[in-house]
Amino acid sequence: MSGVTVCSVAAGRARLTVPWVRARPGSAGLVDERLTGISGFRALRIFPRTGSVVIWMAPDRLDVDRLVAALEEAPPPSAPAKPTRSTPDSSTGELARLVVGGAVLALVALRRLLRRPRITAGSSGFLGAITLFTGLPFFRGALRSLRGRSHPGTDTLVTAATVISLVLRENVVALTVLWLLNIGEFLQTLTLRRTRRAIEELLTIGEERVWLVREEGVEVEVALEDIAPGDLVAVYEHHRIPVDGQVLSGEALVDQAAITGEALPVYAHAGAEVYAGTIITSGSLAVRATAVGRDTTVGRIISRVEEAQSDRAPIQTVATRFTQRFVPVSFGLAALTYAVTRDARRAMTMLLIACPCAAGLATPTAISAAIGNGARRGTLIKGGTHLEGVGRVSAVVFDKTGTLTFGRPLVTSVVSLSENFTANEVLSLAASGELHARHPLAQAIVEHTEEQHLHAPIHQACEVVLGMGMRAELDGTRLLVGSPALLRQHGVELTEEAQGWTERLRGNGETVICIAHDDELIGLLGVSDAVRSGAGTVIQQLRELGVSRLVLLTGDAPETAQVVADRLGITEVHAHALPEAKLQLIRDLQTEGHTVAMVGDGTNDAPALALADVGIAMGAHSSHVALETADIALPGDDLRQVAAVVELSRHTLRVVRQNYGLAIGVNLMGLVAGAGGSINPVLAALLHNTSSIAVVANSARLVNHTPHLPQPADDFLTAAPLEDRRVH
Repeated sequence: MSGVTVCSVAAGRARLTVPWVRARPGSAGLVDERLTGISGFRALRIFPRTGSVVIWMAPDRLDVDRLVAALEEAPPPSAPAKPTRSTPDSSTGELARLVVGGAVLALVALRRLLRRPRITAGSSGFLGAITLFTGLPFFRGALRSLRGRSHPGTDTLVTAATVISLVLRENVVALTVLWLLNIGEFLQTLTLRRTRRAIEELLTIGEERVWLVREEGVEVEVALEDIAPGDLVAVYEHHRIPVDGQVLSGEALVDQAAITGEALPVYAHAGAEVYAGTIITSGSLAVRATAVGRDTTVGRIISRVEEAQSDRAPIQTVATRFTQRFVPVSFGLAALTYAVTRDARRAMTMLLIACPCAAGLATPTAISAAIGNGARRGTLIKGGTHLEGVGRVSAVVFDKTGTLTFGRPLVTSVVSLSENFTANEVLSLAASGELHARHPLAQAIVEHTEEQHLHAPIHQACEVVLGMGMRAELDGTRLLVGSPALLRQHGVELTEEAQGWTERLRGNGETVICIAHDDELIGLLGVSDAVRSGAGTVIQQLRELGVSRLVLLTGDAPETAQVVADRLGITEVHAHALPEAKLQLIRDLQTEGHTVAMVGDGTNDAPALALADVGIAMGAHSSHVALETADIALPGDDLRQVAAVVELSRHTLRVVRQNYGLAIGVNLMGLVAGAGGSINPVLAALLHNTSSIAVVANSARLVNHTPHLPQPADDFLTAAPLEDRRVH
């Protein structure tokens, strides 16, 4: 039986899992060699770490059995590794073409600046050779189109423009177009390489050596790869949990934000489930491993990222649609002119007028200007396809924690329940009890007390009650700061008034912290992951830009998610969503016909960011994997940049369409004149140069375009000033 597994087959694409590719990543290039000769084969993408192979075929020639048969036999151990087109090594050739082309263009510009003699026949030949070297990838693509292995597209357009420019001895024009396009190709390759590096780093989970607990209770440090399901591992404070498993003993606070997206650490004790890649912030655990390595939750996230990248449908760009129509028409008109007039000179004139140089510049010049515009504002757009795609989104999916909210706890309410203590004193005493605690809630209280310039008395002794709070001694009195369960354990019951406030604060999505002084409950604090300033305005502007579907997606609890959604006016909420559920939601939206943008910041968002038509990562606190997987990385935590990049994209698409209008308009006038024999090849060349200049000038306007950034009008949705929320 073959070890090759067929994962999916649809619309001319097949995804297979090939075990020997995963076992021997260096031999992945053999896949390319075995498939190249198969009739109908178009493209290939390989993911050596997971053994996933994605093959694009002509739909009417897709024979899965033949593909499986071609990949069934594993290469012998001595088989040399073959380079594959989908590995990052191919960036070396792209970099060489980019550097050589740029250096020659700089030399030409310097000669013209110094007013040196015009280019001679010898130097013209040198420029032609450099142009051919720079355009090799595009020429290969055009050759594949001629062989029927792909539809005529940008490669065909660029090749036609280059050939005609060389015939006209306009080598500088051809070299400039090819150099601009090579920049985009190199950036795409670089992005893929960085994404793979990020995935490899994630796979290590951050802990290469772990403590294995032997049967006699002795702890031995071993390599992570030596751990198997059923083993017992000990994990201590500030270390990552290396396996998925069940807690056998111990107590700890575990930061699970990387996996579940929860803003606050969870309390783990005997019987609780924990995940690899999460961090113990306080305490220690003994964990019985149930899954290790690739089988853990974080390992499955890696697999989902690679599968999502391979399953992602390519966005059809303006240039793609244009070239599919324009290139055949151009050659058809030239052939028709020759058939009618039998005048080869007139047919050549028609072909020169229809030369797609201006059309070839229409998209890359506009896209380059727009990407530069975004870069000036700190927005990293990783390619023109992504810039075009975000302008056509009809559904935007937001992760909650760290995206719509700050992703860290903030004090949002202070309630005084005693006439003997003001709100400021309640806050100061709470900070006194939490001074030496490492829990994020405790740190939020202390930090906010400092921001309010309040003094927190220094306690004489303290004790952490894990999962409940803190107990401290202050000047001979007892302070309790923590959950209602902590107070009940020490004989302090919540009054009816306190219970009412507790329900109200929890209804607002706040975590309630009780403060008791000796045996008296003196106040409550409300701590929550507050909504970002301006988030509501951004949601409204996206609706005005034509986004018909807005979704809040989170691994957090439904009650907390619904509070945020209600404040922002988002009607569709999906809570308790692990990475697989987020991935499925993106697929469902795409199946419904939506072009989907996913906005997130965590490792658990990476698969959804990869599968979405456009993945957008918030820049300041995003995980490394989320930033590398996303197509667009926004600066800082300014959520307004989401709407700004959509607006920039739509404006860029308008400029691209204007560019094609200019190119086609000039060409049409020339075609009419050329068909009547009114112009000669020299005038035809001059005409097409004029359209190129017009296109470049129109695109240059994008450099200084300023996207409209909405002013935050919904600050009341964030943590209101404490003076407005305190109750005495």
